[in-house]
Amino acid sequence: MQQVVSDTKKLFNENGEVVFGGWSKSPLFEYNKGQYQTPNKLCEKDCYYITNKEMGFYLSVETQGFEMLIKIIFVNYRNGRVSQDYISKKFMLSPTKLPEAGNSGEFSYTDKKIALTLTNTVDGRYIKCDFIDFANYKNLYVKVLVKKLQGESMNIIAPFEKSKKNFYFKRFVPKFTAKGVVSFGGTEYNLDEENSYVYFDWSRYSLPRHQKYQVLNGIFTIGGHTVAINLASRVGDNKKGNENCFFVDNYLFKIGKIKVGGDEKRYDKEWFFKADDGSLDLTFTPKNNSGALLSCKCEKDVVVFGNLNGYIVDENIGNVKFKNKPVHMIFTTL
Repeated sequence: MQQVVSDTKKLFNENGEVVFGGWSKSPLFEYNKGQYQTPNKLCEKDCYYITNKEMGFYLSVETQGFEMLIKIIFVNYRNGRVSQDYISKKFMLSPTKLPEAGNSGEFSYTDKKIALTLTNTVDGRYIKCDFIDFANYKNLYVKVLVKKLQGESMNIIAPFEKSKKNFYFKRFVPKFTAKGVVSFGGTEYNLDEENSYVYFDWSRYSLPRHQKYQVLNGIFTIGGHTVAINLASRVGDNKKGNENCFFVDNYLFKIGKIKVGGDEKRYDKEWFFKADDGSLDLTFTPKNNSGALLSCKCEKDVVVFGNLNGYIVDENIGNVKFKNKPVHMIFTTL
């Protein structure tokens, strides 16, 4: 039985352990990192996906102890091409930490190839990136304000039964718009509040072992309404709250247990998502561009872009139909 949390809770108790699980529609879980006994073992990730009808820009910054990984993917929907690049650093003497609070703090990193700054404010987040010879091709430049809107978010805590030191904590937040520019290869893509869609994937975790993980994400419009979706494989004990959900106009609708079918070794094949009670039936179909799969491998991630078809039935809003909606699947190892 999934458990809705309605009051503020600290993630770690006085012993640095996670002793509860559940989910909420607002960020009620306090990430009291200072209580954790071995903070260098914590994996932290901030991920943004910014899109309009012409392009998609994916940025992920991951840190653990003295290691840092920056992953950037650019997909051009005009010509059906995907470009990717990443920066991996280990044994950094003074690693830059990701902001602990959503409305303050800054991440900044600069080397010979990239200058990246992520600044959190009360109104949203500023993203500035200058990547030289991105994907060994041309320069990538990004200057965007990701503006926060009113609405709900998906927040889950999944503990591990055998170890209270391990946990999975995730927020999926699609209540943003983007204003600014993304420039790649001499072509500028202008973003404003009317043509842009953004989701923010924030996760902090410590796992007992590496595990495979796949997630389907997307944000788009249906009948004049903004719709976002997040369907993911299980991490930890999620009996009291998994991360499956969708949003309509920034309001969250929870999805229960579903069956998933697909082949992790064949990224060109369809994936199926179904609920036993018939409330959900979705199919992800990868896109092809002149016989080439619209996908890329970025470090250990494989990202496949495609279309979503099917329906979700919710008792509050009825039948939501998906017809060739742009989404992507990410296959990785946590």
